[in-house]
Amino acid sequence: MRIAFLAVKNIIWGGGIEKYTSELGSRLVQRGHEVTVYTMRHYGDVPQRYLGMRIVSVPSFAAPCLQKLSCSVTAAISSSLKKYDIVHFHSFPPGAFAWLPKLRGAKCVLQVHGLGLEWKRKRWGTLTWSVVKILEKLALSQSHINTAVSRTQCSFYRTQRGIEMQYIPTAAEVKPKTEAREIYRLGIEPNKYIFYACRLVPEKGVHYLVSAFRRLDTDMKLVIAGDAQRATKYRKKLFELAGGDPRILFPGFVEGRLLEELFSHCYVYAQPSEAEGLSLSILEAMSYGNCCLVSDITENLEAIGDTGFHFTNRNIDNLLDRLRWLLEHRDEVEAVNVGAKERIRQHYSWQSISEQVEKLYLSILNGRHYSAEEKTPLSQSIPIR
Repeated sequence: MRIAFLAVKNIIWGGGIEKYTSELGSRLVQRGHEVTVYTMRHYGDVPQRYLGMRIVSVPSFAAPCLQKLSCSVTAAISSSLKKYDIVHFHSFPPGAFAWLPKLRGAKCVLQVHGLGLEWKRKRWGTLTWSVVKILEKLALSQSHINTAVSRTQCSFYRTQRGIEMQYIPTAAEVKPKTEAREIYRLGIEPNKYIFYACRLVPEKGVHYLVSAFRRLDTDMKLVIAGDAQRATKYRKKLFELAGGDPRILFPGFVEGRLLEELFSHCYVYAQPSEAEGLSLSILEAMSYGNCCLVSDITENLEAIGDTGFHFTNRNIDNLLDRLRWLLEHRDEVEAVNVGAKERIRQHYSWQSISEQVEKLYLSILNGRHYSAEEKTPLSQSIPIR
């Protein structure tokens, strides 16, 4: 099959959608398919080939309110000039232009990574919200099939929109611990820090984590890894909240061995997000056998199942209580580690997900109905007493 993914920021160092595209696309290449990924040119240079995938960089406006829409238009036009079997759209803006590649006979797949209503994101204004709601409606009506990465999203669209979504989650791979070497350069030691690794944007809720941690009486450290282009105001706010506390470290965007070590040796992984799809960062943390402390939005609870802990979303006092409890109960923290790895192995394997996506594509091309196998029930996480 000839497959195109539309559209991502930078395939090498982007966020969750970029990571998903990289992992899935490279595995589809290994399975004998031709994969092309369309990226935003202003997010930096990318090679023409990456992990076997062909990378096409298209122009777009750099302004946050226009970049995704402008990239969607140019990527849709560019993809319509080629002959693809499948065009896979990762969000509503590009999906709204599915009619362009459809004119060339391509079958279109829309995948929802965040709970539909992308217009709820704090950084967008009222006008942008309205535009994205229109794009949402257009995208959902034009694709041959709609998919979502969590059961929460599938349930939302079924009950609130009357639209059936096929459930195909994101994934991770169970990994061995990486020997501690690079982390010492940051001034941290194994099992002596709480870790966060994701974009630094308001909806990820890092400000709650920084505020709660500063009130902790502990020699543990807090490592906040990540960055986000054009989020300088939020970054500045986080540094102000940290108040120069030497226990709070901001190493910026990390990758490679250092990232592996940070995941391998944290005491707890924390994800205080206000909104998620199905967090790749949480799944990555679980794949290393980490205890996760997450906000109690349904998407996060779905991810950890009964192998982690939660706190009340947006509640700094409750987050502080949970952190204190976890620091005082090392046995309970260690008890969930094996279960976290096993949950990844059973429900969120990249091999399984790539097989499901391939079957989905083939079913569309052959005019058959596709139904993903029901594997992962929603469940509550372990209550903290």
